[in-house]
Amino acid sequence: MSLAEQLFQNQDSESERAIAEYHKNHKEKLIKYPNMIPTYDQKTKKVYCVYKPRSVDDLLEIMIGLSTEDVDRLLKRYGFFIHRHYVYKRLQLTEKNRNKKKKKSTKATESTITPKTTVRITDSQSINISQMANFFSFAFDTDANVFVHFLNKETKETYFYPIDTLKDKTKLSAILHSYTFSRNVELMYSLSTYKTMKSSTDENVFSIPLIQVDVDYRKSPKHKGKSPEQVWQSILESEVGNTIPFPSAIEYGHQLRLLFKIKDLYVKKGSEALKNIARRISKVFAKRLSNYGAEAQPITSHGRIAGSINSKDGSTIQIKQFGYEYEIEEIKEKWLDPLPDWYLEWKSKTKNKDKVVPPLNTFTLNKKRLRDYFRIVEYFNGDLDGRKFLCFMVRSHALSAGYTPMEAKNLMLEINDHFKIPLKSHLIEQNTRNVERKQYFYKNETILEWLCITPEMEEKMKLETIISGTEKKRRNRVKKVRQYREETYGDPNISKRALIEGEKQKIKSLLDEGLKKKDICNILRIHPKTLQRRIRELKVMAPFNRRAFVFYSGWL
Repeated sequence: MSLAEQLFQNQDSESERAIAEYHKNHKEKLIKYPNMIPTYDQKTKKVYCVYKPRSVDDLLEIMIGLSTEDVDRLLKRYGFFIHRHYVYKRLQLTEKNRNKKKKKSTKATESTITPKTTVRITDSQSINISQMANFFSFAFDTDANVFVHFLNKETKETYFYPIDTLKDKTKLSAILHSYTFSRNVELMYSLSTYKTMKSSTDENVFSIPLIQVDVDYRKSPKHKGKSPEQVWQSILESEVGNTIPFPSAIEYGHQLRLLFKIKDLYVKKGSEALKNIARRISKVFAKRLSNYGAEAQPITSHGRIAGSINSKDGSTIQIKQFGYEYEIEEIKEKWLDPLPDWYLEWKSKTKNKDKVVPPLNTFTLNKKRLRDYFRIVEYFNGDLDGRKFLCFMVRSHALSAGYTPMEAKNLMLEINDHFKIPLKSHLIEQNTRNVERKQYFYKNETILEWLCITPEMEEKMKLETIISGTEKKRRNRVKKVRQYREETYGDPNISKRALIEGEKQKIKSLLDEGLKKKDICNILRIHPKTLQRRIRELKVMAPFNRRAFVFYSGWL
């Protein structure tokens, strides 16, 4: 046997073993998706699943809405071209003048032409798929490897697809005729592109090519009974070119949506400037169309797929594309109001580069956290859940505070001894040993949730660092009240009851002097209703004699 034959034999056996191993590990997946065939790649030495229809009927599912040329290409690719007449009949395609020559023209020289086919479209989705592919090519004109978020609002299923996939009519047809989107109800796509397929949040936005204004004209009594086309005609006549630019496209069905294509609006890492500009454009345009019930939309909002059904009223979504594109500077100069003077002055100020920012004192922070852990154990008298977690955190923060590994271990064993039912020393030491390699820091909310500490408990424990946002606001509020009372009354610890009693005595003395009600309010800086309430309380407290009763009743 030659060396080449041995090499090919080894490759065949290697690929067979790899494919057999893949079948063994992914048996359920291959049963669920029978059209996915495992294929071995000699270069990467890995097994990949490749779509291969088992029969021509399986291939029909992804050919709905395609032209005759695309259908022929798929049939040749998967080896089913001999069944083309059956496919044409099932897809209701007509074949005319295939493989025939055109007759000689009297005005032109003799020439042959390629076969032509004509397509009779009966399914409205075929037009919509072609329209959406063209729209995606217009809207997402970047060459970057980014993703668009697809949402089935009816089932709450979400998927991310590369923008190149959505520009291909064949691939887009396969997506929209898949099991997830086959019902064609509440199908939506994101107007922004995303860096990864992780999430459709502000932080993951790569670019903002489309800015939308949602015109909910049914909220406006003037336009409530009109159709979306009539509302758009009204906006076109009165607003477009005067208060807003011409939209790049409009989407209508149940309501009306205006879409504005912005060139090269790419979000820089860690920057909010371009996001704020996009939000401002949507907000300003919506405010100018407020008579039509327009509302600004966030940058992570979605549009609807053309031809899909809106479940609110069963209307079919339609898109009209006008092709207008705008530079961001052009929008800012022509269609946005100028920024106030104070903003330009603030923007032009040079930042103080010599300003020294004190570093975070991690030693003090970790020491206070350790004291908080001991306070928590003391509050519960050692009878609480989360003992392992507390030991783990004490040892971790002790090392972060500068303790030696032995001192951190002893401190952990000390808090363990405070528990009503201590854990076994050798087990807890073994389970928390990895903190010597890496220290861990958890958010306050996480610690409080795991230890089941309520806001009322926080107030009683008087913890220093492990506090929730609610407790922090409460402490700031108390601090401001104490500062105010110290500045006003000279005593930060004076109670509210004592302040009211002092106010009553002042009111009584001023009444004895014969001052008018208006003068007393000005002197004490209180509301007239407050004065009436204080006099009413004085009447209840005063001894019942005719002189006092007549005196106070005159004020009531």
